[in-house]
Amino acid sequence: MNEGPGDFTPRTFRAAELQLLVPFLLTVLFWCWSFPALDQYNVTWDEALGDFFFGERYLSFFTSGDAAYLDFQKNPYPSDHRPDLFVSPYKVRPWEYYPVANVLAAATSAVLSRTLGLLDPFDGFHALNLLLLLPFIVFFHRFLARREGLVAATAAVVLLLSAPRVFCHMMANIKDFPLLVFFTLTAVAGFRALEKGSVAGIVGSGVLLGLSLGVKANALFFPAIPLLVLALGGAGEPWRGRRFQLALALVASGVVAVAVMVALWPYLWEDPVGHFAENLRYISARRSYTRFESLAPAFDALLLTTPTPFLALVGIGLVPCLKRALRRDRLALLYLSWIAVVLGRFLLPQAVNFDGVRHFLEVFPPLAAVAGLGAATLIGLAGRLRPALASRPAKAALLALLLLPGAWQIVATHPFQIAYWNALAGGTAGAEKLNLPQAGDYWGMSYRLGMDWLNENAEPNALLAVPVVEHAVRLVAPERLRKDIVLLATTTPVSHRIDPERLAGLREVAGRHVVYVMFVERRDWANELMVDCLRRLRPEVVWQLDGVPVLSIYRYLPPA
Repeated sequence: MNEGPGDFTPRTFRAAELQLLVPFLLTVLFWCWSFPALDQYNVTWDEALGDFFFGERYLSFFTSGDAAYLDFQKNPYPSDHRPDLFVSPYKVRPWEYYPVANVLAAATSAVLSRTLGLLDPFDGFHALNLLLLLPFIVFFHRFLARREGLVAATAAVVLLLSAPRVFCHMMANIKDFPLLVFFTLTAVAGFRALEKGSVAGIVGSGVLLGLSLGVKANALFFPAIPLLVLALGGAGEPWRGRRFQLALALVASGVVAVAVMVALWPYLWEDPVGHFAENLRYISARRSYTRFESLAPAFDALLLTTPTPFLALVGIGLVPCLKRALRRDRLALLYLSWIAVVLGRFLLPQAVNFDGVRHFLEVFPPLAAVAGLGAATLIGLAGRLRPALASRPAKAALLALLLLPGAWQIVATHPFQIAYWNALAGGTAGAEKLNLPQAGDYWGMSYRLGMDWLNENAEPNALLAVPVVEHAVRLVAPERLRKDIVLLATTTPVSHRIDPERLAGLREVAGRHVVYVMFVERRDWANELMVDCLRRLRPEVVWQLDGVPVLSIYRYLPPA
């Protein structure tokens, strides 16, 4: 569908206009679905631990210059400051929390909540991801459309953002989804600069790499992608006789990236090398304190939680992609190198994965690009076999037929996309039956629905126990839970166990007061209170997906 740049026929002009318009239409389409749905997602495990806390603190520091905000053991805010993030359990662990996405999320919350009053403060944090859709869709779609055609670009964007596991992290994850965005923008900007032979462009892409590094450590592996592309495909004609300039540009890009990351992370300022080494020690030790039953092999998670139409189109698109790669086509090599580097890091000795696909969410854009090639290949083949299908309306209809089955999944699983499993796993019911790690709502996204139910149905002065991801409810309770409902302290974020004395106290008080127990299905985090409810009691209300409980609320009665 891409005619040459010198062809100014009316058909080409309309196609060019369409290429400019489609990404904005796609953005509006996703906004129309996602913004109204924000109030159906709770804050998640890691956000409640410290993401929100450090974002708010660093934003306050950058906007005021007051170093008091960098004393994480004290609360410098006035008593009426909303929200109160000082209850965040990991507020004294700054080496775990990167600044860029957290600060941007805090800024969107400050504007949309405190200033404009449009959203509650926690939805304001999540709104960052929806705002990032605009630059992401526009630049990613245009990048693909100019090189692969409008069909492939549109298919790639829709397949990517309608994948349930990607969609749910867009709605309530201010760490992994922003990394997907910045990682992709870095790859797009760097590749365009390489194509044009632009030293300034390559150095400038270091700013985007620095922002990616400031979101999550995954970006440390990014430099391997352009190095693989150059090693396998060469630098190309624009760099003939300029190899030394290219090498210097790449080095300068890395220096800029490190400088940007350090400049945006106040925790590093006092001792950049020592404090960053502390961060790396934390990352490298993840395997040693991740429980065996929580481990989720990355390749299995990708295969079993990605919609099968998406996977099928990836398989089809790999055929032309590999053919092009064998001809040293650098764009095809970019897709393949990107996928190989992101997934290949899980082959390292200390690598660990859990929580489904969220730890490697940045692999989905190149997979979507390959799937887009698959969609374009099928539609092109249909047009050759039946000329009537070669018209633009016919292509649009065929594209819709290819995309609707996968896109329907975000509707069919709403708002429990985090518990989605594809047909290869037997759906959510199959995943539960196979006891696959994190088969349900492992991150506590659905607690928002449970709190809404309690607000409407719980007796006055009721007590509430949350045996799984309690801290994700505690952080938002002042804003979202009815004031007379008392949240009991039962668990900690670092262990699934309940202290025997606390459990005995809960059972004693349940004989005299109304006590509710609310929990999401996460079997690798099950404890005695959760098992007791499942074994002895009937739930007051259950939210299900594919016939499997995702969130349950029980009225707790002590054992006889």
